[in-house]
Amino acid sequence: MATAAGSRDANDIGPSLTSTAVPVVPVRGRHRYDASMSDHAKRHLHLDPFSGIAGDMLLGALIDLGADADAIQNEFQRLDLTEPFTLSIDRVQRCGVGGVDLKVRTQSRDHGHPHTHDRHHHHVGYREIMAMAERIDFDDRSRKRANRVVTLLADAEARVHAVDLEKIHFHEVGAVDSIVDMLGSVLALQQLDIDTLSCGPVPWPRGYVKCAHGLMPVPAPATAYLLEHVPTVGVDRTGELVTPTGAALIAGLCDSFGPPPAMTLRSVGYGAGDRDDPEVPNLLRVLLGETLAPGDLGPLRPVPADANTAPLPTGTPAQTHVQA
Repeated sequence: MATAAGSRDANDIGPSLTSTAVPVVPVRGRHRYDASMSDHAKRHLHLDPFSGIAGDMLLGALIDLGADADAIQNEFQRLDLTEPFTLSIDRVQRCGVGGVDLKVRTQSRDHGHPHTHDRHHHHVGYREIMAMAERIDFDDRSRKRANRVVTLLADAEARVHAVDLEKIHFHEVGAVDSIVDMLGSVLALQQLDIDTLSCGPVPWPRGYVKCAHGLMPVPAPATAYLLEHVPTVGVDRTGELVTPTGAALIAGLCDSFGPPPAMTLRSVGYGAGDRDDPEVPNLLRVLLGETLAPGDLGPLRPVPADANTAPLPTGTPAQTHVQA
């Protein structure tokens, strides 16, 4: 996989796209990010893509955790994007489970985008998007994350089309919504002060997706390249579950893959996909927790004498009772 490109001077290539700040009503999760986490703990985010992942699903899930959508949108004013956009944030249900449905709305298309690859937005090149990332107020860690995500996607698209990375002009990443999904997700991680990330197995469906060059098998060619070295699992579902932008975010942000690490779970967020599948919730679940290094757990606290800790009779299995 490609390594992140070094820092670039934003003056070398002027941004070709613009944003208009329109107030949005933030939708918050029921469990906000806990700023009182231990100073010794690392803030860890685990991605659970049981139904796939797209860039807007990740950004929506991070907003569900408490990331500030207004601050994210305002940050994009630095880019002077030629196609104004607004963030549309709604709370929806997928199979009865609530989540945040985020859409990037532009003047050329005043409705939410489906996760297909036949968009007809203004296309931009790799260097232009890297220049945009330089103009956003990232800290050093976030800038490296953003550069890596953009570079990985550019490298995958270049491999698909058999051209040099510097010459690639994107169908997927060149759209305003995909730029906002990628760089906005990195901004949200910075707001939430996420130290490390992990991801569970990524679903591998069957069928085809309509792209600018015709019907392609799913995952789409660029997505398949991006999922190299990422654990996947075949599922009996059709259609696109993982977009190139979603795959680039997984590949560029996650430090490890597999089950969640040992951690104290602090908050759960859900980002909704566009389709409302009647059988599987079309959601990305994210788990925010704190991990402690061995030795940092501290002394065990004695259980108060008046606590309800009466031992169970011998041979009786422990049970958890939930009152309806």
